[in-house]
Amino acid sequence: MYNVTKLNLGELVECHNWVSHNKLIPPNFFKISSLFPQLSSSFSSALLICSLISPSPSSSTPWPLPFPPPPPPPPNFIRCLEQMALVTTAEVCDANPQLIVSGELRALEPIFQIYGRRQVFSGPVVTLKVFEDNVLIREFLEEKGNGRVLVVDGGGSKRCAILGGNPVVQAQNNGWAGIVVNGCVRDVDEINGCDIGVRALASHPMKAYKKRIGEKHVPITVAGTRIMDGEWLYADTDGILVSRTELSV
Repeated sequence: MYNVTKLNLGELVECHNWVSHNKLIPPNFFKISSLFPQLSSSFSSALLICSLISPSPSSSTPWPLPFPPPPPPPPNFIRCLEQMALVTTAEVCDANPQLIVSGELRALEPIFQIYGRRQVFSGPVVTLKVFEDNVLIREFLEEKGNGRVLVVDGGGSKRCAILGGNPVVQAQNNGWAGIVVNGCVRDVDEINGCDIGVRALASHPMKAYKKRIGEKHVPITVAGTRIMDGEWLYADTDGILVSRTELSV
């Protein structure tokens, strides 16, 4: 057995996304998973791939599948496998009631739609406040993301889209982990093809203004939650959590 020490959730998310990005879900997975409901798809896939890309030193077995092998997995991949099946935002909440009571861990109200290929993502928060104007959003996403999450308070407007496909492609290429928008997006098919997590209120075909009006790195209130620049955000299909500090499990 592997020695499992405290892992930060970012490591687990990175491994989850490596499996998902490389499309390592085995054939007949859903049939197999019905026999092992306690295993998540990423966890089961990771075990399968580990057995394929990590043969014993004496093994001369070539890569057995009719497509190229995946790129090397991220650091601590093996160490993370044992916990990937268990760590969800729901379980983080269950394991940290004291942080919830103190306000250090908060859940955003469930008002967001899920877009992008990454359904699970996390990272340090960068805050931005705008209203029906997307220039500052584009400027941020042109920077290197370094695994950060851009959280945009768009005032909840549903009169236009403040995020479109081109900026999301840039964000993917620049290493942003995710984007959470208290407003609307457009170019949904393009966004859904990107390897990044995106949350927004809805989609809207009309574009935003380009006046470059807004505030960077300021406290914002999104989905009933006060969010500060530099806090940590964790998102999956159950919802979105914000923590004052990086969490460990």
